[in-house]
Amino acid sequence: MRVLILDFDGVIVESNNIKTGAFRELFSRFPDHAKPMMAYHHEHVSVSRFDKFDYLLRRLGKVDDARLRTDLAERFARLVRERMLEVPFVVGAETFLEKMAAKLPLYLASATPADELGEILAHLDLGHWFRGVYGCPPWTKPNAILDVLRREQVESNETLLVGDSAGDQRAATETGVGFLARDSGLPFDEPVPEQFPDMNQLGEHLASRLR
Repeated sequence: MRVLILDFDGVIVESNNIKTGAFRELFSRFPDHAKPMMAYHHEHVSVSRFDKFDYLLRRLGKVDDARLRTDLAERFARLVRERMLEVPFVVGAETFLEKMAAKLPLYLASATPADELGEILAHLDLGHWFRGVYGCPPWTKPNAILDVLRREQVESNETLLVGDSAGDQRAATETGVGFLARDSGLPFDEPVPEQFPDMNQLGEHLASRLR
């Protein structure tokens, strides 16, 4: 293993419930659609929020309503930004970053929009650990992984993605990189990957592979 790529929500910070709560509050404005929208969110946890807004617009019959789409995005971003100021780290995440950054190039690939992700990383003082940071938009997770392979001039079998969802697992499968899972409570596809309850245990496992 020569390069390590990390997801953000559920791997570095315990923010999945923050995002879910923000979606719930946002979709409550549309009571006839709130329940199916939350079901859609849970089934597609790791996809971009904009895909979820587009799905809502299709349900509302307002596919071309750019103003509503922008309003949804801005409201959601405000809700998340306020709550992320106090977000706790996943157990062991800070130690994991410090130890792994001394051994490997670290990259971050998240479904959070790039500008918002940058603000959060700055607030948490985390950006310096990463050689590159990819947010969505403009990146999808598979495209981010492929760009890391190109930048580092490594093969997919020399690269590992750590994520906490089936979406992360699928991105790893699509790009051919290895995958380890942090168990944040989200489901995975079959065959279920190796999972760890926190970043202390995941870090110990990786350290044994790097000796």
